[in-house]
Amino acid sequence: VLAWLPLAGCKKDAEAKTFLTDFDSFTTEMVKRVDAASNPADGVDDAQKYFDSRKTEMTGKMDKLKAIRGYQVGEETKKMMESSLVEDAKKVANLHAKYIGASMRDPAFKAKLDKLTTDYQGLFKM
Repeated sequence: VLAWLPLAGCKKDAEAKTFLTDFDSFTTEMVKRVDAASNPADGVDDAQKYFDSRKTEMTGKMDKLKAIRGYQVGEETKKMMESSLVEDAKKVANLHAKYIGASMRDPAFKAKLDKLTTDYQGLFKM
């Protein structure tokens, strides 16, 4: 019976999935704030405020997610971790493609968008 105790404590699938869900919701809300604004520059400002207000919380969650080792989660969760984070990063990166015209016409807008995406990408740094 004691041999099973270490294995029972190793699985962190539920914790990892909760972090991924929270991170996905955060990312989706951030992108939505840019897309929903009538003026993309105002949307980027709103998204930056939202990011800044949740940065500490999301950094903590990302740090906990990064601390989960492969042997602590099942194969399905490993794949979910990979694909979910890649998809979230794509959502934010796609803002550059979507607003390329505005970025080319307005250097101030481009700088704001660059800052937002760089700040977001900073959550992924080790």
